[in-house]
Amino acid sequence: VGDEITAIFPTTFNATGQDYQTTTTSGYEVEAVANLSRSWRLTFNVATNKVVNEDRVPQLKEFQAEAKALNQATPLLDEFLLTIPEGLPNPGYTKARFNLFTRYTFSEGFLKGAYIGGGVNYRKPTYRGTANLSGLAAAGVKDIWSPAYSIYSLLAGYRAEIFRRPTTFALNVSNLFDKDYYRSGGI
Repeated sequence: VGDEITAIFPTTFNATGQDYQTTTTSGYEVEAVANLSRSWRLTFNVATNKVVNEDRVPQLKEFQAEAKALNQATPLLDEFLLTIPEGLPNPGYTKARFNLFTRYTFSEGFLKGAYIGGGVNYRKPTYRGTANLSGLAAAGVKDIWSPAYSIYSLLAGYRAEIFRRPTTFALNVSNLFDKDYYRSGGI
């Protein structure tokens, strides 16, 4: 795209420059920590947001309009601009997520000082961007989303004084079921 525009506007197009957009966001985040007993804690948080981008890449659109006024074809730019539609979020956007974790510490008896726990992180589908998957101009572009996923974790440990120093031994297992998932930041 840069080569195509530079050929038409060699003195005014800056191929290394940045374009811009208007981004509007809204959402909420709530976290609750409950001490179910002196030894048992439960933590829950949920967050959701909405991101909308508008007035996207106005500088490129101006070059497109100027080229059209000069009867210059810009097929690469035209195809590229189709992948930047109005009203969509940025790649990497996840609408909602939640986390739930618990930890129980044994406070008496043989297991005093030991703790166990676990939890789950959940993410709704993540927006990756738009693309023309067929390569045919007539096919248009499609929004691409990575699937939702959950990651389960377990933890166990032991806390004691060794040589009059507080010492903790811990074992954390993340992604307990060894599931593959997508962490998306773009296509």
